[in-house]
Amino acid sequence: MKIADGIAMLKLPMNITGRKSTIYPTLIWDAETVILVDSGAPGTLDGIKNAMENAGVPFGRLSKIIITHQDIDHIGGLKDILDELPEVEVLAHEADKPYIQGEKKLVRLNSKFMDRINSLPDKERKMAMEINNIPHVEVKRTLRDNEQLSFCGGIKVIHTPGHTPGHICLYHEMSKTLIAGDELNIFNGELVGPNEQIMDEKSTEIALKSLSKLEEYDIENVISYHGGLFNDNPHQKIKELKGN
Repeated sequence: MKIADGIAMLKLPMNITGRKSTIYPTLIWDAETVILVDSGAPGTLDGIKNAMENAGVPFGRLSKIIITHQDIDHIGGLKDILDELPEVEVLAHEADKPYIQGEKKLVRLNSKFMDRINSLPDKERKMAMEINNIPHVEVKRTLRDNEQLSFCGGIKVIHTPGHTPGHICLYHEMSKTLIAGDELNIFNGELVGPNEQIMDEKSTEIALKSLSKLEEYDIENVISYHGGLFNDNPHQKIKELKGN
């Protein structure tokens, strides 16, 4: 779905451990640069290619992948993409870099997550653990809070820790679009905050506090990785969420 000139929301089916859902990576481009924000789950390469073609941007033009955070459904497709396009540059916040590179165990493999995994039937539990043993890739460039990227009309990096230590949102200035990663979600058509069910109490507190950093931006569109597009006065809604 085209959001504005040079930015589109991709819609990809995802099936992890037999649970079907939809994810929404973002594509940003201009004449020189094509950026994919988040790489999908393992096995989504063909879906990414098709979605990019439908947006009018050939897969072979891809030059950068910005990762909002380390979760498997955001980094699981990296290796497949890089196998075909090895010159693509991977960017992520410095705090999540060691997890993406395999130097640290993924944050999501915490006790709360493992309790959920252990409650699954044997086959699904095995699949879930295998999926989290994905090949690791090198992060070529680290990003910092408030960093201004000159690509594609200007992109602001907003460090929103909590969901993971290095979780970031991106603000595409030309379209006034916030690419929210998992900091914001859409549930029953409503914009909601971080998913507290998969975080411990301390991480939840940090993630909710991070919402205040979004308040200063003039946001007309929010792309949530889990939910898609929200454009019904999102600026006001974020203010309300921060106040809860």
